[in-house]
Amino acid sequence: MSTFKLYGDGINDDYPAIQELLDSGASLVYLPMPEVCYSISKTLRIHSNQEFRLDRFTVIKLMDDSNCLMMTNANPEEWDSNICVSGGIWDMNHNKQWQNPYHFPNPITGLTSPQVRELAKYDPTKRLFLDTYCGHCFRFNSIRNFIFRNLTIRNPVVYGAQFAFIKQFTVEDIIFDYTEGSPKLWNLDGVHFEGGCKKGVIRNLKGTCHDDLVAITSDDDVHGPVENITVDGIYSDNCHSAVRMLSVKTPIKNIHISNIYGTFYVYCIIFSKYWGTAEDRGCFENIVIDNVYASLCKGTVDVPGNYEPLIAIKNDLIFNNLVISNLYRDETVCATPTIGIGENTYINELSINHSQQRNFTDKPITYLQNNGKIDNLNLCRIDSGSDELIAGNGEVILKNEGRQEV
Repeated sequence: MSTFKLYGDGINDDYPAIQELLDSGASLVYLPMPEVCYSISKTLRIHSNQEFRLDRFTVIKLMDDSNCLMMTNANPEEWDSNICVSGGIWDMNHNKQWQNPYHFPNPITGLTSPQVRELAKYDPTKRLFLDTYCGHCFRFNSIRNFIFRNLTIRNPVVYGAQFAFIKQFTVEDIIFDYTEGSPKLWNLDGVHFEGGCKKGVIRNLKGTCHDDLVAITSDDDVHGPVENITVDGIYSDNCHSAVRMLSVKTPIKNIHISNIYGTFYVYCIIFSKYWGTAEDRGCFENIVIDNVYASLCKGTVDVPGNYEPLIAIKNDLIFNNLVISNLYRDETVCATPTIGIGENTYINELSINHSQQRNFTDKPITYLQNNGKIDNLNLCRIDSGSDELIAGNGEVILKNEGRQEV
């Protein structure tokens, strides 16, 4: 017998009743269509061997001044397993929560998130997130066998969903409905994968995010190797970016990114270390990018953009095998290079094939701007239009140009 009533009227708090259902140990917690929407005042915690399911367009909304995640897993300290979250429109009600803690102080403590981490002497190598207000809609940590699918994330304060140490996972059929910022269009990632994420697929993502729609990072909030992940299908217009990969010194390897369609105002794909000392080198191995149909677009009031190559490979990185194929760019907005390689970046083998750029701006577009070092550069069937194929002050040891079209 239930202790708490499930209202679904958009006024009363449904958190106690929903959490009671999750705590019951039921393998499936399904909420029927509400009269208006479900409202929650605290973070829902899902357990191992459990599915939480909503109908596709059932709205679940975070109540005013809740200032918390909407959902997380119950036992990351000891690891969880076999968890599925599906369905629903998850509305974080961001303008009624505390502002983005990356930039604005907590109203109670007066501290930003970076300041909290510093005072807590937070150790990012310890697997678990710091338990403090982060502004994310979802956060999942330390799960074996995880499914997150068929839902919409509406207006989070910061990320839509953050993951760390998720092994054997599927994240699919997600829509990002980000129309406003809190208070600005900053840090609004879609799905953000941290250290320890392995053996998973991320597919069929749609909508506009005002930071990286997909972030794959091995040295960010939680550090650890990231490997064996497929990203398949990003569909977006006027988005900040499609994919970020960040490594300072912990490796990211065996990543396949394919089928990106959209316009982006900072970059389409970026590899960077973002922070660290001059001696640190981000490590990437066996990265494949294919079927990208993308160009740049105008930025926002908060982030003007238009300063990075379409595919940006930043400074101080090491690559062991990078393949880019079927990259097509019809550019009308910004004449930055199609592919840019930064200083002090080393690539042992770079293969680019079946690629075309068409320049409709009034400035030249360099196809490959190389300021790093490439041991083996293989180009096949590259059409750079009337623009320069390769420029920059970098070094190429061996270049193989097969059936090149310039």
